[in-house]
Amino acid sequence: VKMAFLDDDIKLPESSYAQVGPEDDEENMDIYGEGQFTDAFFRTLMRVQNNVVNLPGGKEYFDIYLAKKIYPVLVPGLESLSKEVERLMQDDDKIDSAIKERFNPCIYLAEFLMSNNPKYGHQKEYTEIFEKYARIERNRRFWSEQRQVFLKEFMGQSYQSNFTIQHISEFVDFIDKYLEAEGTIKDSIVVKEAFSFLEEDEVITFDKFYEVFSKSLLDSEKIAYDEVFEKAEEQKRKREIEKFKKKTDRLI
Repeated sequence: VKMAFLDDDIKLPESSYAQVGPEDDEENMDIYGEGQFTDAFFRTLMRVQNNVVNLPGGKEYFDIYLAKKIYPVLVPGLESLSKEVERLMQDDDKIDSAIKERFNPCIYLAEFLMSNNPKYGHQKEYTEIFEKYARIERNRRFWSEQRQVFLKEFMGQSYQSNFTIQHISEFVDFIDKYLEAEGTIKDSIVVKEAFSFLEEDEVITFDKFYEVFSKSLLDSEKIAYDEVFEKAEEQKRKREIEKFKKKTDRLI
């Protein structure tokens, strides 16, 4: 079955995994969708959130790879298998018992996956469901990885010890400019609505601010996340080069 729907050049041995992803976060289940169907499969994806798989041209979190490439065809395959098993069990008089005895669920599923290979398209319903998961998870992990960067910048602000709703817009604007998002981050969050639980002079911690701020942007269509990712990666490389230069200068 694995060979029917996994790309031949995808390497999946356990040794290729690295525990570098974010921790499982089941309290965010509501952002993916509602219902028993979505909950069951998203919980399965969450179990491998920390695994990284080697792909041609780079690496990807295993759950995001599954959501984008595998689940859109695997899920309808499992549904089809379930219906076929139910049909064989119920039609006692219409189906020859020999056919039932020869039925192999693994072969049935493999044949389904071969004829519905994810390389050549899948059912739109499932594609949209799992594309949303992959999109939100990529964005969530981006904000998680950037947290320490912005915490450091926050600690250098004059209002860091008295951070109220009056300062939030200013700091959001700072984040937008830092990531060179061209106003798309600032335009994607309505501060008064997102932080409506705050009193006018109530102080909010950075942790709480960042939790609310990042969660409100997870599925924003205004932000060109691919461009933001690329610019953030370039900034990270520059910081690492600068850090290395400082170390070598001290040695010299």
